[in-house]
Amino acid sequence: MLYRLLGCLSLLLLIQSCQNSSATDYVTFATLRGKTMGTTYSIIFKDANQEAASFKEGVDSVLFALNMEVSTYIPASVISKVNKSELQTVNILELVDGDTSLCTHFVNNFEIAKTLYGETAGMLDPTVMPLVNYWGFGYSGRDMVESVDSTEVQRLLQLVDFNSVQLNGFELQKASKETKLDFSSVAKGYGVDLVGQYLEKKGINDYLIEIGGEMLGSGKNRESDTWKVGINTPVAGASQGDYEVIVALEEGAIATSGNYRIFYENEEGERFAHIINPKTGFSELSRLLSVSVFAETCAEADGLATGFMTMGLDASVEAVEEIDGVDACFIFVNEEGELEVKYSKGLRENILLDKTKS
Repeated sequence: MLYRLLGCLSLLLLIQSCQNSSATDYVTFATLRGKTMGTTYSIIFKDANQEAASFKEGVDSVLFALNMEVSTYIPASVISKVNKSELQTVNILELVDGDTSLCTHFVNNFEIAKTLYGETAGMLDPTVMPLVNYWGFGYSGRDMVESVDSTEVQRLLQLVDFNSVQLNGFELQKASKETKLDFSSVAKGYGVDLVGQYLEKKGINDYLIEIGGEMLGSGKNRESDTWKVGINTPVAGASQGDYEVIVALEEGAIATSGNYRIFYENEEGERFAHIINPKTGFSELSRLLSVSVFAETCAEADGLATGFMTMGLDASVEAVEEIDGVDACFIFVNEEGELEVKYSKGLRENILLDKTKS
């Protein structure tokens, strides 16, 4: 029996050359690290006034507040209370004693997800939560499915329809009391954006923020050059330092989704991955191994990356060209069984290295 949960969805490795930097340059940059959302974060930023120590508490506070609204693993979070409610109409304000500041992130994640639901033809669907739990990748526990109950999958599939959930002000209307939400496909990226906003309010404009592999870059790195990131080779067992593509990350975000790190195999050798197709109810396994999306915000990049993975290669390659301000890198297995990479038109000039073409 094999059960693999190898950390984050995908890992984007920071590529920094130290060859041309002086000691003085390095003094002005600082690094903060910590844990959040079941993974880790890393923040590199220009710290001209050497204030890094005072920022750590602020960053952790921002991320804690977000988790208390959208984490399905925290029983007291807003989303957990919504999911546990047996009412079809839930007043979000009543869950937070009327304090609007305690449900802003929930509302924002809901609205972002609604937009991305439309842009991915419904393939990014937060109401897939009951199926995520069934397959053993949700908050209900890491229980492997040894024998698939197709009848139960079809029953749960009837609950999956984000169009049936509406948020009018702070009043959430669910089609069924069994309807449950999961914003994990946008929340991590949203958290990256929040940290970026926090740093900018502190006057920091040169930074690279990473949470579980999702990144947001601004300004220049310590070499006064564009930030550079590497996209992992999307093969099970590949090391975190094994990258397939290196990209220049100018102003904006990058997020990667793939099925090669979080999956399990049961005793019969059946493989189940954590990305669930909201149209079929089953794990999405295809020749598309990973999608890296570049967008203005990390929340958008995060959600689209997941949506594109469920859409498959051909549909997502076509879809990305229709979304303004968004680019993508697709790594897949071609008909010869070899890794191949495709890029959207706007991304090609930012590619610094593509190992498949080396």
